[in-house]
Amino acid sequence: MVLCRSIAILFLLVALGLFIYEIVGAISGGSYNLIAGGELWAQIHSNSLVGFQALIEKNFLPWLWREVLLPIFLAPAWAIVLVPGLLLALLCRIRRPR
Repeated sequence: MVLCRSIAILFLLVALGLFIYEIVGAISGGSYNLIAGGELWAQIHSNSLVGFQALIEKNFLPWLWREVLLPIFLAPAWAIVLVPGLLLALLCRIRRPR
């Protein structure tokens, strides 16, 4: 349970950091630039993103990339990290006896 909560907190902190990064960029640049999850992945290591796409399209269902994963990767990076963080936080919360 401690590991699960720690991972949830880590996800939530990363989501907060990405959101703050976007807001600071908007304040300093004068316009809000959304950082998509796929764009962030491509900036970190573009070859692995291309390899992941090829893996999904060749070895699994080809439509899975276009219909499911691509819209996820076009979402804001902070939202992509926030959703699993919130789910883990809910699943790993401390339950009190009734």
